[in-house]
Amino acid sequence: MNYLFSGILGKSFLIQSTKTLLIVFFILFSLDFLLQIISEIEDLNKNYSFFSALNYLALIIVGRFCEILALCCVVSSVLTFGLLSDSGELTAARVLGMSLFSIVINILKPIVFFLFLSLFLLEFITPSLEKKALNIKYGNTIVSEDTKWVVKNDSFAKFKNDEDFLEDVTFYHFDQEKNLEEIIISEKVTVSDEGWKFTNPKNIKNNSNLTTYIWEEGPEYGFKEKLGRKEMSLSQIYKILGDAGPKREKNLISYEFWKKLFEPISAISVIVFALAISFRYFGFNKNLERLLFGVLTAYGFNLFLKVFGNIAIINGFSPGLAIVFPSLFLLASGLIMLRDQ
Repeated sequence: MNYLFSGILGKSFLIQSTKTLLIVFFILFSLDFLLQIISEIEDLNKNYSFFSALNYLALIIVGRFCEILALCCVVSSVLTFGLLSDSGELTAARVLGMSLFSIVINILKPIVFFLFLSLFLLEFITPSLEKKALNIKYGNTIVSEDTKWVVKNDSFAKFKNDEDFLEDVTFYHFDQEKNLEEIIISEKVTVSDEGWKFTNPKNIKNNSNLTTYIWEEGPEYGFKEKLGRKEMSLSQIYKILGDAGPKREKNLISYEFWKKLFEPISAISVIVFALAISFRYFGFNKNLERLLFGVLTAYGFNLFLKVFGNIAIINGFSPGLAIVFPSLFLLASGLIMLRDQ
């Protein structure tokens, strides 16, 4: 308990940080939810009623919570720091021997909790809720009408999706010299960890019927999901990453995986850096300036990660490094500045 609250002052800072976070979250979430309501009202039609829209909004609440939480954490931490500075509590704590680093740690404790709670929710709760929400809004859309392609090593497959299997599959296999070896067609293909098993396969290249045919390298994940990668769980994205084909596609999925995994650390990095700059360059009664700086830092850093990540995807170096290195560098810079103050 002593570590959690760090004495009376630490408890006071933690409570102030929690209160500010809840207030900021309530304001931003209310605005976000209002915009969502307006958007859903515009989408109303005979197949999507007002009550369906309310049900849809209820199901995406948790996802929206996770979506805006990082920004709320940045804004609330900067405001908390400013309020403590303006009220004199920050100065009093330092006079009593409390380091600036300890003060920041106490401000961060509730924020760290909520950030990792969002990671838990994104993994275990939101994917199923998002699927239900999509089903309410768009119904049982027949996805088998859309032809898809899968590329893996020297093979291509064209198919249509069904709920439990693939249909109208055409499979092209090339040798190492890129010469077409076989073209296998099948009306139905089942997918498992053993590969793609073709039902009544036929090789139309030499016009022969085959008893069995299994594409052992065929991916098990990444082509039947209804959710986008943004809404998928980390574990699902990781499975898709293991099955990914071309290097560019693998890098793109890797970027999404590391970005979602490292989002709490990235948010904490922005907060620590913003607080360090705020203490050094902003005086009393400068909460508006602190707030603007915190928001601009958050958006600027997020934009930098997108640009750096896209450079990594295009040029073929690790997207994970493009996410991890800037976050750790920003965090280290903030910690060094806090230590020196």
